[in-house]
Amino acid sequence: MWRSIPALMEQISNRASARVVCLQSAVPGAFAAGADISEFEQIYGHPQVALEATLEIQRAIEALEKCSLPTLAAIDGPCVGGGVALAVACDFRLSSDRARFAVTPARLGLSYHPDDLRRLVLACGHAAASELLYTGQLWDAQRALAVGLVSQVLELESFQSGVDRVLQAMAQNSLESLRAIKRGLRAVQSRHEVAWGQAEQEFIDLFQCQDFREGRDAFLQKRPALFPSHISEA
Repeated sequence: MWRSIPALMEQISNRASARVVCLQSAVPGAFAAGADISEFEQIYGHPQVALEATLEIQRAIEALEKCSLPTLAAIDGPCVGGGVALAVACDFRLSSDRARFAVTPARLGLSYHPDDLRRLVLACGHAAASELLYTGQLWDAQRALAVGLVSQVLELESFQSGVDRVLQAMAQNSLESLRAIKRGLRAVQSRHEVAWGQAEQEFIDLFQCQDFREGRDAFLQKRPALFPSHISEA
């Protein structure tokens, strides 16, 4: 599964009709329960094999993080260890009220990969990330909401419909805008002068694009926008 993610993300990014990406378990009541501890001796028993496995996992998570489209993690049930690493690689997260979160490497005598640490801190802040990691305790959805690890907690009965509404709201917007905003957010996080300058120029350039003209006219005419960037899906 880890090996399949980079290819899937490339395929999605190159699909002209794609506008958003939702990461969600195919099994209701579970997001990702983390690694199978029984496999650790086989996978991590030799330094070279452990390195290869770690690089494989990080390539997958990085591919999700670097997706050019907006990404949303829809979390229902346990989200533990590598599951949290996947979730915080997404732009934001929604959860059901039965979601549970934990990051437990300290209970196994392990740590968390530095890139996973970076993403976790970006998602919920240094103090909350530290508590989650140092204690290894299981957090309920409301605690995750309180620290910003998730953006919304939805009742189980309306979880899927709530996720679908958010996805639909995103997908209705200009694809050019979505991609530009994603690049802009990335530039803000990196604090790199070149990336910041590129994001600033793109912000200015979009005032001349066809999507903006259509969005402006649709707003003034009180009608749904028919963005040219969506025509490719016809």
